[in-house]
Amino acid sequence: METNVEGISTKKKNEKFLEALKTLSDQDPQSFLEIAPELLQRCAYHWRGSDPFFSTKLNSWLSYDMMWKPFGEIIPDDANFAKRIDTDAFDIKMYSGSTKALLESLQTRFPQDFNQWDASIRNQFIILGMIAMGREKGEYQGALVHRLGLGSGDVRIKGSNVIRAAKIALARLAKDNGAELFSPASGHGVERIHRISNAKLAETLERFVLSHA
Repeated sequence: METNVEGISTKKKNEKFLEALKTLSDQDPQSFLEIAPELLQRCAYHWRGSDPFFSTKLNSWLSYDMMWKPFGEIIPDDANFAKRIDTDAFDIKMYSGSTKALLESLQTRFPQDFNQWDASIRNQFIILGMIAMGREKGEYQGALVHRLGLGSGDVRIKGSNVIRAAKIALARLAKDNGAELFSPASGHGVERIHRISNAKLAETLERFVLSHA
């Protein structure tokens, strides 16, 4: 009995396509390596359109994040275009208590004039921003090391020490203002994950960081 290809479910067809791609990648790894990025980009564009945020994440993943970050983690949480933060609306006066005190201290530590920043302040800002933008998922140590310009993802002693020193300085600043900034890190090597203590604070800090962009 013949089976009509049109009658096969989308899921089943995709399984067959993936199986075929796996076979081709095994038979000719170099050719597949050359065409795979374009295939992913075309699929992403077909799905998300010209979403610049997802495009940036995809390009970063293709460039270096794939070494430690599963592809599924760059997929937006929503099925449609993600709701973006209106950075123009950010105002420290909107906050109160320890959060407001922390933001005011961060404002002092990270003045708008970037020329006043030394290397340690720059590192703290990058690390704070990347971890905050990771929201509840946090950020991989490999990505932090790369963004700091300390390697291509390999966790070297220098990179680990820079991240540790920056987190200690930021955590101390937060503690002085009655706030807990970071959750305990988990994992090892490039896959070690750093997170803000809670999702609400992470979003607030993301707004703060983007307002400095």
